Amino acid sequence: MLNIWHDHESRIQRFVGTRFLATRPMVSATFPKNGTTAGLAITILIICLGPAFRMAAANETDSISMETVSGEGIWVDPKFSQLARSATTLPGRKNTQQLLTAKVWFDQQLLGSGDAYERRVKQFSGSKRRSLRIEMIKALQEASRSSHQKAANALKTRQAAAARSNMQPHWIINGFTCTTTIDGVEKLKSVPGVKKIFHAPHFQQRKGNFQTAIPPTGESNNELNPRYKNPWYVRSLQADRVWNDFKIRGDGTLNVIADGNFAVSPNLAASIYRNPGEIPDNRVDDDQNGYVDDVHGYNFTTHSNRLTVIPSPLSSFSRTLHGAMCATIVCGKGTPESTFEFGLAPNAKWAGVIGGLYQLENAVEWAVLQKADTYSMSFSHPKLGEYRSHVRKIFEHGSYCGLFFVSGAGNFAQTARIPEQMRSPEDTPAVVFAAAGVQRDLTRTRFSSQGPVRWATEHYQDGMVQKPEVCAFNQDLPCQLPDGKVIEVQINGNSFAGPMFCGTIALMLSADPDLMPWDCREIIIQTATDVGESGYDYQTGHGLINCYTAVREVLRRKALREGNTASQFASAIPRDTAEHLQATRPPDKPALTVIAVRPQSPAASEGVMPGDRVISINGKIIADRNEYDAARQKAAGKPVVLVLARGDRKKSYQVPPIAWGLSLGMRWGEVFK
Repeated sequence: MLNIWHDHESRIQRFVGTRFLATRPMVSATFPKNGTTAGLAITILIICLGPAFRMAAANETDSISMETVSGEGIWVDPKFSQLARSATTLPGRKNTQQLLTAKVWFDQQLLGSGDAYERRVKQFSGSKRRSLRIEMIKALQEASRSSHQKAANALKTRQAAAARSNMQPHWIINGFTCTTTIDGVEKLKSVPGVKKIFHAPHFQQRKGNFQTAIPPTGESNNELNPRYKNPWYVRSLQADRVWNDFKIRGDGTLNVIADGNFAVSPNLAASIYRNPGEIPDNRVDDDQNGYVDDVHGYNFTTHSNRLTVIPSPLSSFSRTLHGAMCATIVCGKGTPESTFEFGLAPNAKWAGVIGGLYQLENAVEWAVLQKADTYSMSFSHPKLGEYRSHVRKIFEHGSYCGLFFVSGAGNFAQTARIPEQMRSPEDTPAVVFAAAGVQRDLTRTRFSSQGPVRWATEHYQDGMVQKPEVCAFNQDLPCQLPDGKVIEVQINGNSFAGPMFCGTIALMLSADPDLMPWDCREIIIQTATDVGESGYDYQTGHGLINCYTAVREVLRRKALREGNTASQFASAIPRDTAEHLQATRPPDKPALTVIAVRPQSPAASEGVMPGDRVISINGKIIADRNEYDAARQKAAGKPVVLVLARGDRKKSYQVPPIAWGLSLGMRWGEVFK
């Protein structure tokens, strides 16, 4: 690990506060460079600085008590035993020195048992989100400082005995991450306060040439501009009514987008977050949070502020534009140079983080300390076993710190069985809001993952849990390229339904910054428009997100809380539903259309052009993508006769069974307005 002393020192700074750092002993140069420096430095820093921090924090956090984690004895993830049985170097000889990653909980946590999140909601139900965040950070950091202080000597001993290394303390969940061995896991059990030890799976990290590719950030007009063109989903989710009727456009909210790459367009650059404590690209950790130049976000996998990788040659959409489009749907903004405004909450801000589940603790801590409001995740991991509990606990604690976690439901309906179609993080109950997907005509997208999900880990015993919460649009969406140009029909996937959920929450928090996560979830569920089977269903949840009715309910509750009249926000459910369904109605019948033609492909040589409409295959009229795929499969690897139309003219083509070079999508008439 590069600059390991600085990396660990920074985490202590976040525990103790920067005002105490002037008194720390400069001990790093006195230790041998054998990987033990950082851990010993942590021990000394905690012992030296602990009393001062305790006095500063004690009076401020008395109201938020920690709980003892439930269960007898010290629990160890059975995955370690499985690895011990399977890891051999010679027949009959165990390789117990294999390096593994352990995630460790101390016994004092905000939420001690698996049902504690819902139980403690009552305790904090009268709190204001922003005030609770401040107190919660102090309480969690104090608990972490106390536990690490008690464990310091034992951890130093374990490190000297090579039982652990590369320790990273965490406060969002009271514990630490370390590299250890199977033998070392047993030694960790004797560290004071250790309660649970999880095996962290290996997550493949994106590699590439990360570049500084954030374009100049020219400001745009924050007011509603009639010349801006908004995509159809803005009207279908009724975000435009929120802008017009309530004059709410996401102002004051920060949305963290967790993804793998951010190739940013000028429209997205106009809404990017600027960390006020950092001076851009001066290679100095100005705000002393441990992350150098984290101006617009941070890449926790490369330990740098590089958020953009430009593959060479340009590769698939998922590696190039995925993260940028997630952010664009949340808060893509109109600019004087571009008439396109993609965002549901265009006056909101966004920051990018790269790190996925493996660096989740650090990324969530960063988001909390930046006072972020939402945390949108566009990644999904299956079969995590007991590690799911560790991930879930981070989300639960982060929720009490004021973060709204959002995810798509996943794209695995055709490849995975229920109840495993929804994976981590979207399978997390209560605190991760998951959006399934529908097409523009409100029919379910065939790849959209369904619930329910099962929770039967050692710590969480919920059984079958209702998922997803709601649905949004996830197929044949428009796309904005890094140069600002637009493709009207391009992107598919629940990765983009999640950001629609996120943009809705940004509007709600712009209306009431102190809205609590559990109240937000309740409001969105209650105000969604039922578009599937009557009542809740596992394909579309409680229904299609309705930005207008959700924000109106937020304003109604806020008015009542503040003792003001709320009559102007009174509910009108039947009319709301009718108006919402009318807003979603496409202006024309859809047509399966050629969206793109690969250069130098057989289709290009035949003169096929974007905009050509699919009419039939082997004489069968084709209405949508499903029928097209079924007809190709029925041909059983033989050539087919494809009829395309351009205007009033039709033309037949002999299409071989191999890839012909077409990209198809459903065009529903008007895309922007």
